[in-house]
Amino acid sequence: MARIDRINPPLQRRLTVTEDLTTLLARWPYRPDEFTAREATADDGRPILQIRVELGILQLEVDGRPDGQRPGGNTTVLAGITTPLTLGTARALRDEITQFEYRAQTLLFLGEHAAAARDGDHMLKCSRLLHMHAPEELGPATCLPPLLRSIMIRARASAEAAMATSRTDLAKLALDAGLSEFKSLLPQDQFDQCNEVHLLQSMQDLLIPRLPSSQRADLRDRIREAIVAENYELAAILRDELKLM
Repeated sequence: MARIDRINPPLQRRLTVTEDLTTLLARWPYRPDEFTAREATADDGRPILQIRVELGILQLEVDGRPDGQRPGGNTTVLAGITTPLTLGTARALRDEITQFEYRAQTLLFLGEHAAAARDGDHMLKCSRLLHMHAPEELGPATCLPPLLRSIMIRARASAEAAMATSRTDLAKLALDAGLSEFKSLLPQDQFDQCNEVHLLQSMQDLLIPRLPSSQRADLRDRIREAIVAENYELAAILRDELKLM
């Protein structure tokens, strides 16, 4: 039997790196306790987004797919989809949801709510398609979480965009629509424990301080008057109105 002198394969030739990232990373230190992102400009002048992560920097395109790719010659995987979904296509669709989620979260952090809502719309279309038509190999445990995150991001971004222009009525509609879709998807016990549900409910609670103080004061006066008159049913209705507004 021949003697084996070396069991590890030979090391590949070391590549020569011409652009060291050490200085760039040092100028933008990683902070493990917070999400850090920024807008930047590429060498050709196009806008890009960058996220600082522990092992470096993620760079995202502002338009089209975040990775800048054109799968199958299409702008996105979704644009070239036909049903029924194959396993490979379903996985590609799931990966695209993740990419758009990265960008949507970055846009929310930067205050670009309308652009985040746009990405939320794309995520929701992808995740609904995946949830309805994914092959059995993926299963609900793989397809439901992206759908829940997509609903939350689209509702949150739409609500924040509305609140930025003082349209609390539109913000409420966006949050109500998201919570209504959660209720249609989840049994009550899962609805009560869902983190995405809790986030949208917390945003609902924040809408009350954004009402003009005169409207809040008027409603509170009417509630007190109803209680004094022992019209408790009216008082309850007015409390609900204050909460919903």
